[in-house]
Amino acid sequence: MFWKGELQRADLVDQFGVNPTQAATDFSTYMAIAPGNMSYNKSRKRYLPNSGFIPLFMNPRGLDEFVNMVPSQVPVEAWPLPKRQATSETLFAIVKAIQKREALEVCYQSMTDPNSSWRWLSPHAFASDGERWHVRAYCHKRDEFRDFVLGRVIATRSTKPTDMSAEQDVDWQTFVTVIVKPNPDLSAEQRLAIANEYNMPDNQEIQLRLRRSMLFYLETQYNSKQVSMPAAHQLIVSVRKLES
Repeated sequence: MFWKGELQRADLVDQFGVNPTQAATDFSTYMAIAPGNMSYNKSRKRYLPNSGFIPLFMNPRGLDEFVNMVPSQVPVEAWPLPKRQATSETLFAIVKAIQKREALEVCYQSMTDPNSSWRWLSPHAFASDGERWHVRAYCHKRDEFRDFVLGRVIATRSTKPTDMSAEQDVDWQTFVTVIVKPNPDLSAEQRLAIANEYNMPDNQEIQLRLRRSMLFYLETQYNSKQVSMPAAHQLIVSVRKLES
């Protein structure tokens, strides 16, 4: 109701798989516990929000929610970027290895090597940098804990017991507090606009707590040294403290 601006029984049937009778009951129940929020328009044969409508069961957070249920009369165009993906077989094999604390033999295509190669990984967690999913694992080939992009795992095969665990992954177990703030090279007005855009407090700083293994991705995204124009480099990241 909040995002679409109107609802009818078919919307609940399609969204939740209920029958039309149940949908009618749900509307009546909602109108009873949220009086004045919406009413039925007989000429349009649908429910419409009344003036002063306030969501009762959700806190609207942004356009991503809106795009998922956009009304037909409001144009929305999403950037058609290709989606990174991993096969279900790969995901199943890695999840199973984590659950059983096993090492998994994978064929992986690294960007530092022109050819893919088989290696043993001892995975213990998944992590996302906001654009792609990684598996955090001990690499028996490189003798260290690393991130491996799920979509670059070409195949998996054997498993075996492993002594490596998440407790031994120092960068995973160590947390950092970072400060994200507008680029100081921007004007005061520009910094204020950026602070408002990211819902920053009055001091125009946000503190984030994350694992040290994820710090690289945050710094790569916001602290690019290749961008010389402040307007194109709107946020900067600095490390406040470490904690293990």
